[in-house]
Amino acid sequence: MTVPADERDDGLGLIELIVAIVVSGIVLAGIATIFVRSWQTQEQVISVSEATNRGQLVASGIERAVRNSLFSQVSDSGRVLRVSTSLPGGLKCQGFRLSSDSGGTARFSASATALGADTAWAEWETGVLPQGTTPFFSKSIDGVVTYTFQIETESAPVRFTGTVASRSVQEGDNDSCWL
Repeated sequence: MTVPADERDDGLGLIELIVAIVVSGIVLAGIATIFVRSWQTQEQVISVSEATNRGQLVASGIERAVRNSLFSQVSDSGRVLRVSTSLPGGLKCQGFRLSSDSGGTARFSASATALGADTAWAEWETGVLPQGTTPFFSKSIDGVVTYTFQIETESAPVRFTGTVASRSVQEGDNDSCWL
């Protein structure tokens, strides 16, 4: 028995198959582009988030020391902050050294007794850089300390600036923590 031409199923023609492949390719390319851009955005967000956490760690350490300071001193062209605190034990004498050398490094030193000028500074955080020509630390006449730094990321730098004053009574203009 012969099937009439209008009831016959000839399947996909070559033109229809090519059109289906091209349309599928365009859709898959769009999905791949969205996936890649989402991945890049996620990496940037993670990088900025990690830089923010590292910067907050540095800033909170500086603020805690200065808030509890009995004496503070900014030296080395605004790169070093030395603090004698009212905190007990190994946090009585604290020092913070921020440097733009080697990609930027924040260093920290602490002791219960005096720390000399040649004290070994432990590396604390990396990627800490100045904001332009602004010094890392400055101190006003009334003892208020301002810190300014940024941490570089792949997308944009994360900037940190803060002003903090001591809650304690300042003990003159010298201290036994730093010889």
